[in-house]
Amino acid sequence: MSLTDDIKQLLSGTPEERLDIIVRRTRERLWVILGISQDYIPQELEYIVMEVALKRFNRIGQEGMQSYSQEGLSMTFAESDFEEYASEIEAWQKSNEEESNKKIGRFRLY
Repeated sequence: MSLTDDIKQLLSGTPEERLDIIVRRTRERLWVILGISQDYIPQELEYIVMEVALKRFNRIGQEGMQSYSQEGLSMTFAESDFEEYASEIEAWQKSNEEESNKKIGRFRLY
């Protein structure tokens, strides 16, 4: 699907079509944040995709807003959907880096 198709689906698609796009785009964003290939999301971070996708789905029509207020109801949105997961992401990256270093091993040339 093209970017234009995704936008059209988000604007006028069924809830299932919208959710599919949001989940896919959430995964793509997390891949970039993690700096990993686009083959998988680590199982221990899969909950982030679910929670961020749900938040984005519930915010359809309010994209780009920092806050919303109407008849006594007030909502404030985080600047980044992944902001509250930064410590978990950082911990995963650190752990993954340490595992990678163990697999590579070290040696000296004399």
